Amino acid sequence: MTLRIGISARLLHNPPPGLGLPTKRLQFLESGMATWIMSHGVVALMIPFIDQSAPRQRKRPPLHDLVDNLDGLVLQGGIDISPETYGQKPWIDKAEYDPIRDDYELGLLRGFIEADKPVLGICRGCQLLNVYFGGTLIQDIPTQWPGAVLHNDTQRYDRLIHEVHFTPGSRLSDIYGYEPRRVTSIHHQCVDQLGKGLVLEARSPIDRVPEGIRHTGHPFVMGVQWHPEFHMNGFDPGDGVLDSGPLMMAFLKAAMRRAGRVRRLADGVARVRERAGALSGR
Repeated sequence: MTLRIGISARLLHNPPPGLGLPTKRLQFLESGMATWIMSHGVVALMIPFIDQSAPRQRKRPPLHDLVDNLDGLVLQGGIDISPETYGQKPWIDKAEYDPIRDDYELGLLRGFIEADKPVLGICRGCQLLNVYFGGTLIQDIPTQWPGAVLHNDTQRYDRLIHEVHFTPGSRLSDIYGYEPRRVTSIHHQCVDQLGKGLVLEARSPIDRVPEGIRHTGHPFVMGVQWHPEFHMNGFDPGDGVLDSGPLMMAFLKAAMRRAGRVRRLADGVARVRERAGALSGR
């Protein structure tokens, strides 16, 4: 059985003219994300955003059909989440948000979580998980978290790395052990107040900035603040950058277990119907 993993789309509402579609909204998937997932022998599928306000929409694809046909959800990184989503005001004037993407991804989250299918949030996706469960965010680490180390550098971008420590007894410590690890850091926001049912899985050791969360009421609903998909290429093993493979394997094992339970249930229902048909034919 080949697993099918859905990935939320990034949205580009105003593409630059050079792309040839200056008046059209685009949605896209960062190629490293697809490579990371599919390198483990599964199928990665970007879940299209459907504009519910579009005219002449004849038939809207039901959310439950999307969820039923996929085995897990990965939330990509991207633009800041609108603070209105968690009851706050923007930290500065003219800050950029995408409430359309917020609504789209929150809907996906609801569908997969209610179906008890695994979810992995990356960077923004980690923050969105916290917001979904009622938590809040630090909107700007440099100005709102005293003593914070550098977590975002436009010059180095995906080459900025720092240590993380995994919480004792956490799922991440089960996956990676307790030794400090180094990860990419490309964020200026982070989890503040934890949402209901969430626990901290990892922190930046010097400033205690949250770097990973997990929901205790589901087999696998986890978010990490770093970008595991960026760890696959370009880093010397001597740098000590965290291997992205074990995290993806833990996610996929959870998806496989969930898919196996559904298949066994379907087989059981089919057998009951077969027996009922045989009895009625006597």
